[in-house]
Amino acid sequence: MNLNMKILIVEDDPMVAHIHKLYLQELKNFEIVAVIDNGLDAFEYIMRHSSEIDLVILDVHMPKLNGLEMLKLLREENNQISVIPITAINDNQTISEFMNLGIIDYLVKPFSQERFNQAVMRCELKYKMFSSNNKLSQNDIDQILSRKSETSLPKGLQEDTLSYIVGRLADYKDTFVDIDDIAKITNLSKVSLRKYLDYLIELSAITKRIDYGTVGRPKYKYYIK
Repeated sequence: MNLNMKILIVEDDPMVAHIHKLYLQELKNFEIVAVIDNGLDAFEYIMRHSSEIDLVILDVHMPKLNGLEMLKLLREENNQISVIPITAINDNQTISEFMNLGIIDYLVKPFSQERFNQAVMRCELKYKMFSSNNKLSQNDIDQILSRKSETSLPKGLQEDTLSYIVGRLADYKDTFVDIDDIAKITNLSKVSLRKYLDYLIELSAITKRIDYGTVGRPKYKYYIK
């Protein structure tokens, strides 16, 4: 029996959608069925293919129909598909509205890869357990209701620091910057930065090249995708 979870990404920023895809590709048992850049097309897609989607990664600020409006329409149609909203909005009213619509989790930008993984794998645990015919033990139920995850960053890396670095690098999208520039904008040491930058390279979120220049020692420059 194939228990791979099928995920729809609804995000109007191509860079952010790409990062979501990279995060999901690192995890096992996930299949991305589509990436849609606005709420209206996503609503129509879900209504046509609801049985083929297990989870929606949903941006809130989008053209045509925002994430909250889209989710309200789905619930009005009695569609109870699992949803994880992603937004910079963290006011009580908005969060309360989403919670009342039955969401799996709520991610506030900027967030770390580990926090993203926790949200997605929480949904995966529920999916696998309820896809089987076995009765659930108390431990199974406790795992479903918790936010624990077996995923973690490499030793020595902190999720808050990684999230901070990614947020600062977003201002330099589609450009090359050297580590001196990155150290200035983040106020972090170059020794510490290299560990985080190497990790982002492993995720294919950034790349690096050697810049020989005209004088002095060659430097690595990092390209922010």
